[in-house]
Amino acid sequence: MSFDRPALLRLRDRARQARADGHFLQAARLEQQAVEIASVLGLTGERTRALLWQGYSLHHAGEDDLALAALLQAANERAATADPADIFSALIALIRISLDRKAASFCRALLDQGRRYLSDIHQSWTAPLDYLEGEWAYRQGDFSAAWDWHCRAWVDWRDEHPRLTAATHLWALCRIAFRRRDIEALIAWTQKLSALNLTQPLERQLALRAALLCWRAQRRAGKPVEAAPDNAEPIKTALALLKESAASDGRDTGAKAEALRVLALASRWDQVDAALRQQPLSADHAESARLSASLASNRARHAQGLSSVDDDFENSSSA
Repeated sequence: MSFDRPALLRLRDRARQARADGHFLQAARLEQQAVEIASVLGLTGERTRALLWQGYSLHHAGEDDLALAALLQAANERAATADPADIFSALIALIRISLDRKAASFCRALLDQGRRYLSDIHQSWTAPLDYLEGEWAYRQGDFSAAWDWHCRAWVDWRDEHPRLTAATHLWALCRIAFRRRDIEALIAWTQKLSALNLTQPLERQLALRAALLCWRAQRRAGKPVEAAPDNAEPIKTALALLKESAASDGRDTGAKAEALRVLALASRWDQVDAALRQQPLSADHAESARLSASLASNRARHAQGLSSVDDDFENSSSA
C-alpha cells in the first residue's frame, strides 16, 4: 500500500463506491486504510474525515461498538486543520447510534453537547440536531413532540455538508404520521420520499417501507387502497423489500420486519415462513421478540378463520 495522497484519494473513492453498492464492511476496511495513510502523512483533516466514514460504514454493517470507537476519535478532534463539519457529523452519528443503545439521560447529554458545539463554532447546522431531538422523543413515545421536531428539521434542511439525507428526514415524517394515524400526512410524505432520486439501497428500502405503511394505515381505516383485489401490490412491495434487505451486507434496519408484517396481514404465511427460513429473527432483540409475538398471534387468528390484526398500528397514538 502506497502512503501518498493519490493512494489516499483512490481509497476514499473505492470506499464511496462500496457504500453505494451496500458493501459496508468493505467500505469500512478501505476507510481504515485511508486513516492509516492520512496519519502517516500528518493530514489531520483527511484522517478525521476517514474516521467519520469508517464509523458510518461500520454502523451500517452492524458493528456498532467499532463504529463508536472510530466516531469518538473523529468527534473529539480539535485540530485547526480538521473540518468542523466532519467533527459535527461524527457527533451526530454518535448520537444516532446511542439512541438505540444508551440510556435516555446519556442521549440527552449528547444532544446538549451538540448544541454547545454549534454555539462554540458559531454555526447554525441545527437540522440534524432537531432531527435527533425528534428521534429521542419518538423513542420516549411522545409522537406529538417527535412530529414537531421532525417538521422543524425538514424546514431547515439544506443539501450541503453537514447534513442527513433528505430520505432520512422524510422517512421519519412518514413513520411518525403512521404512529399518529394521520393517513393524509403519511400519504403526502410518502409521495415526497418516493419522488426523490433514490440511488442508495438503504434509501430505496425507506421508500418501500413508507409505501407499506400507507397500505397498512389505509387498510386499518377501511379506506380505498391502491392494490389489486388479491393484495398483489403490497405483496409485491413486501417481497421487493425483503430482496433489497437480503442483498445488503449491512445491519437489520427494520425493513424485514415491515415486510413480514404486511405478508402476515395479507395471510401470505407460506411467504412469511420462506422469509424466516432464509433470515430468522434475532433471538435477543426486543423488536424481534415483539414481531415474533405479533406473527404468532395472527397465525393463530388465521387458523381460526379470523382476520389479521395490525397491533403495531393499534398501539400507536393519535396524540
